[in-house]
Amino acid sequence: MELWLVCALLTVVCYGVGEGLSKEPTVRLGSARMLVLYALGNAPIYAAWFLFGSGWAHLPLEGVVFGIASGVCGCLGTVFWFRAMESGTASVVSGFTAAYPVITVAAAVAILGASLVPLQIVAIAFLLLGAVLLGIYDHPGDLAVGRAWLAPMLLAILMWGAWGIVEKLAINALGFAGNSGIYVIVSTPLYLAIALPRLRDRGSWDRVGIREAIPSLLLFGIAGITIFLAIGLGPIAIVVPLTTAYPVVAILVRRLWMDERMTMPQKVAVLFAIVGAALASL
Repeated sequence: MELWLVCALLTVVCYGVGEGLSKEPTVRLGSARMLVLYALGNAPIYAAWFLFGSGWAHLPLEGVVFGIASGVCGCLGTVFWFRAMESGTASVVSGFTAAYPVITVAAAVAILGASLVPLQIVAIAFLLLGAVLLGIYDHPGDLAVGRAWLAPMLLAILMWGAWGIVEKLAINALGFAGNSGIYVIVSTPLYLAIALPRLRDRGSWDRVGIREAIPSLLLFGIAGITIFLAIGLGPIAIVVPLTTAYPVVAILVRRLWMDERMTMPQKVAVLFAIVGAALASL
């Protein structure tokens, strides 16, 4: 098994379990506090990668521009995702993120000249169909959560889709260590600038919320490394659709351990996502 595929599968597991565990602390602390913890938790990881990997040794201007764009897009996508997670059902929000590779793959084909075989096109179609079903159907009656999460989720998809392509370009130009340094320099202040004015929103810095947040934040940190490696080492038109299988893991965590119910259309959507992820990995 190739290294990029191992990293992609680790990304699926870590992001999936992390998302499955993130709903409760996000509601308890509020999305702004989760952003602060997320930013401060990831900063040492990427900074260490930059320093110990001698990332400063090769920083061409073009690569720095791509790195800045990657940091901005990745940061904004995460900001909008936390906002969506705060107000929506975790299973539905997680599943809807499977739609973002369409933007990345389309850009890869148009900008990088990537090519898709018919099997990959079918895989993307399954992933998209699953994401759309998860986004359309709400829980009935008292369990319904409304559509307040939809606008930030769509913005997250756009930002993450753009992030996938500029991240690939940044890694190609800067290398892994150099890219991680630019990413942390750009994203950390941006996370804090967005989060700090909103710290008076609902939620508080209670110990229970912080303790609940730690496992998901650790998993997000690991996944941040593995997805960098997967995108840098593997074909982006395959890596990005494959890593979007992580919502399936998140949904299973919510269903099996958090007892979060799914409607029949949502179960069908999960099946589509599983099939799409399996086809993308072939």
